[in-house]
Amino acid sequence: MNAELQQFVRDALARGMAREQVRAVLRDARWRPEEIDAALGAWADGEPGLPVPRRRVSISAREAFQHLVLFATLYIFTFDVGTLLFVLIEMRFRDVAIDARAGGLEALRWSTAGAVTALPIFLWMHRTVERALAREPEKRGSGVRRWLTYLTLFVAALVLIGNFTTLVSSALGGELSVRFVLKSLVVFAIAGTAFGHYLGGLRRDEAEAEPRARVSWLGRAGVAAAAIAIVAGLFAGGAPQRVRARQLDTRRIDDLRDIERDVDLFFDSRRALPRSLDALQRASTQAPSLRDPVTGEPYGYAIVDSLTFRLSARFDTADTLRPGGEAIPLAWRHGAGRQAFTRSVTKPSIAAH
Repeated sequence: MNAELQQFVRDALARGMAREQVRAVLRDARWRPEEIDAALGAWADGEPGLPVPRRRVSISAREAFQHLVLFATLYIFTFDVGTLLFVLIEMRFRDVAIDARAGGLEALRWSTAGAVTALPIFLWMHRTVERALAREPEKRGSGVRRWLTYLTLFVAALVLIGNFTTLVSSALGGELSVRFVLKSLVVFAIAGTAFGHYLGGLRRDEAEAEPRARVSWLGRAGVAAAAIAIVAGLFAGGAPQRVRARQLDTRRIDDLRDIERDVDLFFDSRRALPRSLDALQRASTQAPSLRDPVTGEPYGYAIVDSLTFRLSARFDTADTLRPGGEAIPLAWRHGAGRQAFTRSVTKPSIAAH
């Protein structure tokens, strides 16, 4: 607050001038309304001609830490919820050209875990901060709180502007798709909710002489929608037991592919198929895993003819996706239970010509 303005208001109130008179004089001197309100708000009405200074508080290192954690978890939480919703949209509206890469389910699990971790910390810290502000409403004007709030508004505004620009550019280029529009709506919803919530809070603080702790309906709606998204992510990611079973099945497929590779190498060097997996293991320089990682049961191997062999294993699931979200090659897709895969090698003489 400007020192000269503060001194003028004090002297004017001490001389018995009414607050509206002081306000009119300062308005004529081109002081801004918010500066006038702050200067008048610094003094309480006491005995006539005796203005009483209102208590001023400074934010402590502990309170600064609480505000930093509050806004940091807000950023983490909103980013992870956005990522989670993006993955859910991609799973619902698949694009073969884009979704061929791996990482869908892995990204879903990471974003769900991040949101589940950040949300309770954010809510707890928000409750702690609001309780402290309710005890000392003067701290609503603290520099740390206002700087972080305006920084959040700035980031949200940039996201909204960038997202709208991208949406318009894609529309003009005829590149709009359902999944693109849905992703844009997700960005608008998250950034718009954050922007509206914190802008509304600043306006209430400036409008109320005695600011009160309250949560806007926009904030409540945002948290509720995010909680629903987290639940959807948990269901889409699968139960932990099923995820583990899928990981073990992926391990079994990888083992069988390694065995197939070594059989091909054995045939190239010996001009014949190995009689058993033990013979293959003795001849291999990098022996593959020949047993189930859980039961220890040997993988099945049988010779069909001079160029064909069969590999088999027992699987826990009928999934066709790896844990990371990429598709298992069609030749290795399987159902639950004992599954066999027939493979053939190529004669070296044929391959040479």
